[in-house]
Amino acid sequence: METEKKVVSLIKYNPESGSLKKALDLCEGLAGLKSSESVLIKPNLVISGPPSQKPTGMVTSTTLMEELILILKENGLSDITIGDGSIQVKELGTSTATAMDWSGMSRLAAKYDVKTIDFNRGPFKEFEIDGVKIRVTRAPLETDFLINFPVLKTHAQTKVTLGIKNLKGCLSPGSKKIFHKQDLEKFIAFLGQQIKVDLTIIDGLYGLQKGPMGKDIHPMNLIIAGRDMVSVDMVGSAVIGTNPNEVNYLRYIAKSQGESLDLSRLDIRGERIEDVAKKLIWEYPWCEELLEKYSIRGIACEDPGNYFCSGCTVTAFAGLNRFFRENQGCRFKGVEICMGSNQAHEGSQKVFLVGKCSVNANPDVHGAIAIKGCPASTKEVYEKLSNHLA
Repeated sequence: METEKKVVSLIKYNPESGSLKKALDLCEGLAGLKSSESVLIKPNLVISGPPSQKPTGMVTSTTLMEELILILKENGLSDITIGDGSIQVKELGTSTATAMDWSGMSRLAAKYDVKTIDFNRGPFKEFEIDGVKIRVTRAPLETDFLINFPVLKTHAQTKVTLGIKNLKGCLSPGSKKIFHKQDLEKFIAFLGQQIKVDLTIIDGLYGLQKGPMGKDIHPMNLIIAGRDMVSVDMVGSAVIGTNPNEVNYLRYIAKSQGESLDLSRLDIRGERIEDVAKKLIWEYPWCEELLEKYSIRGIACEDPGNYFCSGCTVTAFAGLNRFFRENQGCRFKGVEICMGSNQAHEGSQKVFLVGKCSVNANPDVHGAIAIKGCPASTKEVYEKLSNHLA
């Protein structure tokens, strides 16, 4: 007996034609949802940016969020909540609250009498994988209907960040760090199977290249939606030019479920992938690119890989960017900056260890300059480099 194909809608967005409603209708996204039930929407609010930067393409758009809220209210839903657990770095003043404000979600919530919740605050439920305990906020586990609302983005560590990866925002802050010290993609796959998602909508108005943060956005004008999160992620991945079979966390889930990542097993309604796809680059050796941008020579700085968590990425980037910018065109000799689990190379004359993980990974490097912290302090990154190099 042939297995029924899972439905994914792939729609071009037109603000005048009710594109989101069409996408939801094609995949029967709200079928079975009762007006008395609670709905939790989990957008991608990865972090708040500076006031000078628009949130376009980096976080879920208020354009589509507003349309979704109106559709839910038209269907009689009144118990609606928007929740996420954004990157919180006290030194930089970032939190879920600032991400809600910067993205415009706070304004929408007030306008439509929608609740907001900070997943970083819990309460949490404990899970265990490979002997490692992690904590997941209870809100997405206890709501009647969970809508996962990510953005169409690449990711420097996992190639893409769509529906499944978006659930990482449901972890406690400490558990997010734990994921990066383990098999990151295996743990993401595990998380994706513990949280029951009823509907996944990918905001593809823009595609973000070299994500998950930044300004390298490309107009796509797409909405991708479906009841099966893995299937939606398969289509989303293909749309930005990454074969689903090359995304490790998708392979983990497919293997555990005994399913294929072959797109032919899906019923894709609306546009054809080949007609709307655009290759977006996921590789982002950001430290090397900063050195090149500011024409700095004599400093080695390798990609920290999956061991480097979001907090350290943000603080290290800010500290290094400031130092490199202020020392544009300088020539150094034998300097190495280590991050994550990277090992210092023999022959480096001056080694900087950025963050607790790097310090722990290089206990025997004589004379290394340690920048401790989890995450490392932006101020200390800048000052240590300035004091020892300038």
